[in-house]
Amino acid sequence: MKAFRAIYRFWVSLMTLAVVVQIGFAGYGAFDTAHNVDGSGKTIDEDSFNDSFGPHIGLGYIIFLGAIVLLLLSFGARGKQRILRSLAALVLVMIQIVLAWAGGSAPYAAGALHPINAFIILGLLGSMTYWEWKVGRMAPGEPAAAAPPT
Repeated sequence: MKAFRAIYRFWVSLMTLAVVVQIGFAGYGAFDTAHNVDGSGKTIDEDSFNDSFGPHIGLGYIIFLGAIVLLLLSFGARGKQRILRSLAALVLVMIQIVLAWAGGSAPYAAGALHPINAFIILGLLGSMTYWEWKVGRMAPGEPAAAAPPT
């Protein structure tokens, strides 16, 4: 169980980093698309759009697979909170994919919620990472270290 917790700790950290990179890829896709248009009246076709957002799309599906692995690891690491938080992360990533698919046809609704959900995912994974490195490593019943007297 201790090995699963260590693997889980590193995996959730990697997932958090992947979401940060994913947000960066979204910015790259947006600015690359804007650069391709560049006020010249040139239109963007599906191929040039996919070239700009390809890394973002690809990493999104890898994050989805990583969220499944995170949930499976949470069962080995044990702990109701780990399992529930990992399940919440997986559900949010699934919602993220649906929002991406629906964003093309409903940009003012689903498209606008897609980046907001990304930051919710980042917040959840970031808090899970913090918890695993700072709180979750303490043995059960072990009190937190007291500050040295001044």
